[in-house]
Amino acid sequence: MADSMHLADNTHIIVGTAGHVDHGKTELTAVLTGINTDRLPEEKKRGMTIVPGFVPLALPGGLRLGLIDVPGHERFIKNMLAGVAGIDMVMLVIAADEGVMPQTEEHLHILHLLGVTKGVAVITKADLVDEEWLELIHEQVTELLANTSLKDAPIIITSAYTGQGMEELKQALTRIAATVAAKPLSGHARLPIDRVFSKTGFGTVVTGTLWSGSLREGQKVELWPAGREARIRSLQVHNEKVAEAVAGQRTAVNLSGVEAALSPRGGWLAEPGLLRESHRLDIELRLLETVKPLGQRSRLRVHHGTSEALARVNLLDREELLPGMSCFAQLELETPLPPLNGDKLVLRSYSPMHTLGGATVLDPRPPRHKRYHPEVIAALTARIQGSGGDLLADILYREAKPLNLAAAAAAAQLPAAEIAIQLAELSADGRLMTLRVDAEEQWLSAELVEQKLARLRQWLADFHGSHPLRAGYPLPELRGKFFAGFTVKQMSALLELWREQIKLAGDGALLALADFTPRLSKPQQEQAEQLLRAYEERLFAPPAWGELTAGLRIAAKEAEELLQYLLEQGSLIKAGEFYFSGEAPREAWRRLKAEESEAGFAAGDIRELLGTNRKYTLALLEYMDGHKLTQRVGERRFCGKGG
Repeated sequence: MADSMHLADNTHIIVGTAGHVDHGKTELTAVLTGINTDRLPEEKKRGMTIVPGFVPLALPGGLRLGLIDVPGHERFIKNMLAGVAGIDMVMLVIAADEGVMPQTEEHLHILHLLGVTKGVAVITKADLVDEEWLELIHEQVTELLANTSLKDAPIIITSAYTGQGMEELKQALTRIAATVAAKPLSGHARLPIDRVFSKTGFGTVVTGTLWSGSLREGQKVELWPAGREARIRSLQVHNEKVAEAVAGQRTAVNLSGVEAALSPRGGWLAEPGLLRESHRLDIELRLLETVKPLGQRSRLRVHHGTSEALARVNLLDREELLPGMSCFAQLELETPLPPLNGDKLVLRSYSPMHTLGGATVLDPRPPRHKRYHPEVIAALTARIQGSGGDLLADILYREAKPLNLAAAAAAAQLPAAEIAIQLAELSADGRLMTLRVDAEEQWLSAELVEQKLARLRQWLADFHGSHPLRAGYPLPELRGKFFAGFTVKQMSALLELWREQIKLAGDGALLALADFTPRLSKPQQEQAEQLLRAYEERLFAPPAWGELTAGLRIAAKEAEELLQYLLEQGSLIKAGEFYFSGEAPREAWRRLKAEESEAGFAAGDIRELLGTNRKYTLALLEYMDGHKLTQRVGERRFCGKGG
C-alpha cells in the first residue's frame, strides 16, 4: 500500500538528463534504473540516444519518479527539446575526460530558457581521470552553472563503471524531488505528443508528459493539428494501467477512433475545442548572452512543446536585440502552433542551427502590430504585470461581442469554473457589462460598450445633421457597422440598455438618437402639403415623383429628403415602382369591403372599382397583400382584416 501511495503522489515528477553526446547519460540512466533506454536498432548500432527514452526511477524511501534520457548529439537537438519540454528537474551530465562541450552549454541554455531550476550537475566517467583533473572539471562546471537557473545545483562526481557517487546522487535526487511543487490538477488537459505507434489489438497509442489537467478512461479528446476527436480507451503511467492520469505524469494514451497518422509526433492531444491555430504570436523575447545580436525580420526556428515551426521575428521597439537583453516582439509563423498564454518557447537560428534565446507567449492570437507604437508596448507590459482578470478583460474587449460562460472559457482557454469567478469580479468592478439573452447571462467589455455607444451617437448625430427629415438610420446597415458578430437578440439586448440615449423608430427598422424628432421647416411644410395634395387628388393613378417635384421647382437633393420623410411618416407609401398616398390602400380596402362577396374579386374587377389602369392596380394589390389588407387565393382576392 505504501508503494502505491508513493506512485500516486510522486509519479508526476519528471527528471531528465541533458548534456553532450557520449558523456554517459544513457549509462548513468541504466545504473540508476536497471534499464537501457536505447531501444532503437540504430541507437544500439551508433551507441547514442536518438529519441528520448522514458523509464521509472525508484529512489530511497519508496519515491518513484519518471526519468527521461534525451539525445546529446547536436543533430538531435530537436529531439532533446521534445524530451525536456515537460521536466521538473534535471541531471546535467558532464564527462570527466572531456569536460564542458558545446552541447553541454546549449542544453544548459535551453534548460535556463525553459525555467528549469531544480537539478544536479553529474560528472561522469570519474574512473578515467586522476584527482587533479577532477578538481579542474569541478571548477569548470561551477563556473558553467553560475548565472544560470541551475546556479544552486549540487555537483556530484560519479562512475557508472565503479559505482562511485551513485548513492550520493540518489540521495540528492530524493532531496530535490521533495522540493518540487505538484502541478495543479485544475485546468484543461493538454499533452504534447513525443511518440506515437500502433499496437496490434489496441490501436493508436500516443505518449507525452501531461502539461495540465487530467485525462480519464472514456474521455473525449481532440488531436491537433488534425482536428479529429477520439476517445481514450485506456491509460498507462510507467507501464502501469491507471484510470486517470494527472498533470506532470508521463502518460501513454490508447486512443480509439483515430489512426496513428492523425496524431504525429510534434502534435498535441487536448480537450476538444481548447487548442486553436496561431499564425502570429506576441512574445517577450530573451536573447542569450553568448550569441550575436538578433536583427529585425530574422528567420527563426520556434520550439513549443514537441512542435517546431519556422517564423520571422518582428522586433516592436528596436532594430536589433543585443545579447543578454529582452524586448517585446511578434512572431509571424510559417506554419501554425497552438500555444496558450504564458507558454515557454525556445528560439533557435534558422541556419546554422543553434539556440539563440527563449520567449514567453503574451498573446497567442494578436492583431498585426505597428512598430514603435507606445500603446502596443503599454498593452504588452500590462499583460506581463496584470492579473488573470486583466487578461480576461482584454480578451473580451478583443472578441468585441457578448460571450456566454462556455464561450468566454474557450476564448480564454481556461476552465469555466475559474472564468466564472473572474467574470463575477470584473462585472462587480464595472469592467464588464452583463446582458441577458434568452434567460442566459452573457458578458462583454464595458470599455468596448462605451466606445460603441460614443461612436454610434456621433454617427447618428452626423446623420441627423445631414438628413434632418429622416426618422433614423436603417438598422440592418448599422448592424454591420457597429454590431458585427452580434446576433439579433444580442443587439436588441444592448439597445435596450441604451434606450435612454438611443431609440428605435420607423416600426423598429430605424435607429435614432433618443431626443431626435424630424421636423419640417416652414418652406418644407408648404412643399410637403403641395405634394400630398397632388397624390390625394390622384389617389389611384398617382403622379410620377420626379415630374411632380420638378414642376414644383424642388431641388433633387431636397426632394429626396422630403420623399424619405413622407415615407417614414406614412404619408406616402411605395408600391412596386410607384408612390401612392398613404390613404390609397385604406380607401381601396373600404371600397372592396363595401362590394365584398363570397366569390372575391378578380384583378379586373378591382381595376374598374378603383377607376385606374392595370399597372397601378397590380402594384397597389401587391402592397395590400403584403400588409394583410387583401388575401390572394389563386387569381381571386378577398378582403383582409381592415384598413
